[in-house]
Amino acid sequence: MSTLVLLATMFASQFGLPQVEKATFTAHFASDSVAVGSVVDLVITADIQDGWHIYDPLQNPEFGIPVSITIKGGSFEAAGDLKSSQAAQRHVLGAGDMELVYLWQAGSPSFVVPVRVNAEEGEKTLVAEVTYQICNDQQCLPVKTSRVLAKINVKPGLKDLLHGQVSVSAEASGEFAPNSEVELVFSFEVEDGWHIYGTDQDAELGVPLQLIVEGAGVEISQALSSATEPIPHLERVGNMKLQYLFMEGAFKYSAKIMFGDEVPNDFSFAMTWQTCNDSVCLPQETKVFEKPSRVTGYISSGDFSGEGGLPTDFWKFIFAAIAAGFATLLTPCVFPMIPVTISYFTKRAESGKGTPLGNATAYASGIVFTFAGIGVGAALALGPGGANMIGSNPWVNLAIGLLFTVLGISLLGFFEIQPPKFLADFASKKQADGVTKSGYLPVMLMAIAFSITAFTCTVGFVGAIFVLGLQMGLPYLIGGMFVYGLSFALPFFFLALFPSRIQSMPNAGGWMNTVKICAGFIELVAAVKFFSNSDLFWDWQILTWPVALSISGIITLAWALYMLGFYKLPYDFEKPKATPSRGLFAGLLLILVVSMFQGAADRDHQYPGAVLAFLPPKDYGLNHVDENGHKIGAADLSWIEDYTEAFAMAKESETPLFIDFTGVTCVNCRRMEYEIFPHADVRPLLEQFTRGELWVDKPPHGAFNTKLQIERFSQIAQPFYAIIDPRDDETLITFPGYDPDPVKFSNFLQAGLDAYNKK
Repeated sequence: MSTLVLLATMFASQFGLPQVEKATFTAHFASDSVAVGSVVDLVITADIQDGWHIYDPLQNPEFGIPVSITIKGGSFEAAGDLKSSQAAQRHVLGAGDMELVYLWQAGSPSFVVPVRVNAEEGEKTLVAEVTYQICNDQQCLPVKTSRVLAKINVKPGLKDLLHGQVSVSAEASGEFAPNSEVELVFSFEVEDGWHIYGTDQDAELGVPLQLIVEGAGVEISQALSSATEPIPHLERVGNMKLQYLFMEGAFKYSAKIMFGDEVPNDFSFAMTWQTCNDSVCLPQETKVFEKPSRVTGYISSGDFSGEGGLPTDFWKFIFAAIAAGFATLLTPCVFPMIPVTISYFTKRAESGKGTPLGNATAYASGIVFTFAGIGVGAALALGPGGANMIGSNPWVNLAIGLLFTVLGISLLGFFEIQPPKFLADFASKKQADGVTKSGYLPVMLMAIAFSITAFTCTVGFVGAIFVLGLQMGLPYLIGGMFVYGLSFALPFFFLALFPSRIQSMPNAGGWMNTVKICAGFIELVAAVKFFSNSDLFWDWQILTWPVALSISGIITLAWALYMLGFYKLPYDFEKPKATPSRGLFAGLLLILVVSMFQGAADRDHQYPGAVLAFLPPKDYGLNHVDENGHKIGAADLSWIEDYTEAFAMAKESETPLFIDFTGVTCVNCRRMEYEIFPHADVRPLLEQFTRGELWVDKPPHGAFNTKLQIERFSQIAQPFYAIIDPRDDETLITFPGYDPDPVKFSNFLQAGLDAYNKK
């Protein structure tokens, strides 16, 4: 048999048949960008088959070939030794003089080597070769070399434009807020052959390193310090001994600043130093860092300008609201009103009441006022905290789900919802007033009446924007409602200006009925989302991931079969015919159905993060727990939902505590859990923390978690992340909100680990 195996192996190698690699390697940089001439960590991750191992970089090469790396080309060079990010498995054979020590790495170990970047500006690719020997308990295979690639964006160096021997960047952790303390960490890179002086240097012999803070009420609460000891140098000049404290190469300094009752607008801080070599000292140099525009949370290395403005998902939400406004125009309650509206403006023009521009503006303003007023009114009435609680309230979500269900069934034709008679009478009266009375107020009132009477068709769109806006924050609510009203009103504005354009619009007919039916199915699917929010809050475990997807799949399947003409609904005189366009649309729906049922059957089925955000959590209802009874949740890691328990475990295990303030209806929370937490740059870092998942809107800890977030961090929105040192209960660093960039989040986690390990 062994002969056959040997022959098979030779055959495979000779004829190029695929062979399963015992170990594969991937590489990435610890940061997505770096300045020219600076040093950045290259992380090489191995994937080793079960039962096999490779040798640690510290392995004695006489007993086994240690893993090593060779960097190709001249754009990058190693700036230090290759090290393992985790402890090696130590195996000892023999004893005394015959003792053999083996240092193994198995599973998915990572190796780190500092790399100096000499490349020009732009996106550059590092090419490296990993040399290793792989073994199991019976044999060792020949030494092998594997090639890896890693990309990085090379930016202009942060070096002083005049001298260029020293570069310094900074990062901050903490809250730039009144009566708060912020830690500043400065990273220095000093070129070979040069040095600067330490903080304790005699100022008469050389300018010491110094932090300067500007701004009323801001003071340095903890002086500059470094884990790197300065290098003492003694020089004898005649009968005098001169002491110099040199800082060379790469090192960091940290300090803490305290704000008073306010954060002054002119706040800034600067670092000053003097650069020397063995023969010359350059003039004193200063680098000023401006106050960040974002005054809370994590600020990435060297970025004290902040991104400013609103997050990208805000603009996606606004775009969705615009699309919803235009889509509403095609609904059966609204489209037939277009000729009525045009007739109204035609009669008003014939009566000499107002100008076309004035009439159009007044009418559009009335519509915008109606929907924007709902958003602004809710914001003023509820406030930020109230809006958050209303948006996540299970009774509100249940009511919205029931409303969508009733409206959906109504749109399918099983019964009809009519606006109250008094509203219809009010609308008719305002229409008559608008024709007979002068001024533009009657026009605005008619527009408001029209917006209210179109409730049956608009409530699905408006309700979704309203509730999601509440859940995502007041800017979303106010902005979404305003642009929805604006996009809804714009066509009426232009039709009022040019009434003749009504002739070119299609007549309401069979297509309108199809639109109504489609809107009905959409509202039924949307209802599942809101029902699942209530279910998650009360922990009934009814509308779990597979159940919610299955129900949505059944509704969508019924929708597709209707489009194909398999049955008719009450609005139809006969079964619809499967035209090519309806068949194409049904085909797209069937693809969606298949995907839904696949997701229901397979927890690991992949969906875009934006889709996952609107589904129940994958782990919900699975009762998937670790050996300690803690839930296996995001990124397949264990999470503790009780803050007190999480804090105690972090203290006992001597690990920093990562806490995730999350919510049942928090869309962006789900996106972080599915897009960012499992990322290759993020998950290994999360493993090094004790992890707390703190639900702010779900029993039994919701009230406590809400109070903790507000009182300790002055935050009400989710998601919100913080890293705490359980040894002294100090907040090390925070990260507010959703960010689609995993590198930023991994930098945040690494900064928290560094701060913890430094203390």
